[in-house]
Amino acid sequence: MFDWIYFLVPVHISPSPRMADWRTYMVHKISVVFGLLIFLALTVGCQQGAGGGGIVQIGSTKAALLGPPSEFRALHPRLEELFGSRVVFRAQPGGEALGQQLEQGNISYAILSAGEYCSVSDPGKLTPLATGVNSLGKSSRKAYIVVRVDSHVKQIADCKGKRFAFGAYKDLLTDIAAQAALESAGVPVKDLLPDFLTPPPLALEGRLYTGGDSGKTVAFDPLVNAGVVDEVIYQEMRDSGGSLILGPSKDQLKIVGETIAVPEMVVVAGPASDPSQTRRLKSYLLNQLKNDELVCKQLGVSGFTEPDEVTYRQVCTLLADRS
Repeated sequence: MFDWIYFLVPVHISPSPRMADWRTYMVHKISVVFGLLIFLALTVGCQQGAGGGGIVQIGSTKAALLGPPSEFRALHPRLEELFGSRVVFRAQPGGEALGQQLEQGNISYAILSAGEYCSVSDPGKLTPLATGVNSLGKSSRKAYIVVRVDSHVKQIADCKGKRFAFGAYKDLLTDIAAQAALESAGVPVKDLLPDFLTPPPLALEGRLYTGGDSGKTVAFDPLVNAGVVDEVIYQEMRDSGGSLILGPSKDQLKIVGETIAVPEMVVVAGPASDPSQTRRLKSYLLNQLKNDELVCKQLGVSGFTEPDEVTYRQVCTLLADRS
């Protein structure tokens, strides 16, 4: 099986007895290692079957080298106590893959962002259990289109020919939804003043991306006329007294429009999930999790509430129209 190991030694060298012993030792060592790897692979494979041997498998796009992802470390033992069995988080590359794993029964539940949920080929086969609640006490968030308080821009349509600060590249709220808001007001992205100062490869887009600093950029950069600010970030701004060091304040900005609302994360059950476990999970999310400060902090929520499927459909329609 391991004849290839002999190619490690040049063929023109006649092996000495000591060299032969070394070869035998290496072949034996490699055989043992491969045997252990095969054994572990078979063992894990058996545990990951549809039945899972009592294991509850939850999918997400978050990954970690060891143990559950950092977002779920506090949640992990709570769920194991809730289900009375081992809980394993399985990472997938995106919403479409998560949907496939749920449909095939390889995982029972999944935690998805709104964009990931809309990537599922048939969301109708999934059962939304609960939606995250943000720091504003809402299950969704919109973004504001803002300008400086003394700007002559009065509405979104006035942004035509102006330099506009987007949030994070391909972010559902501060990029995709912001573009949709501009276009709905008659300002396609091509009619904005292009920006090529952003480092490559984003410079190829011709748009200015500022991450979470759009409000600061609009307030203090005279070359940027308007931008988009997540409403959660806007509400966290001080009412007055903003500065370049402290950040902008609300009185330095004027809201001239807004995007559609984008819902927070959603926990869904797949068609093969156990009904009894699903009821327990939903009850925990809606009634108990909000009292666990550490779990909420790691998840980035203040609790969960009943999902509003209408808001998810609106986002799915937005993404479908732009695909």
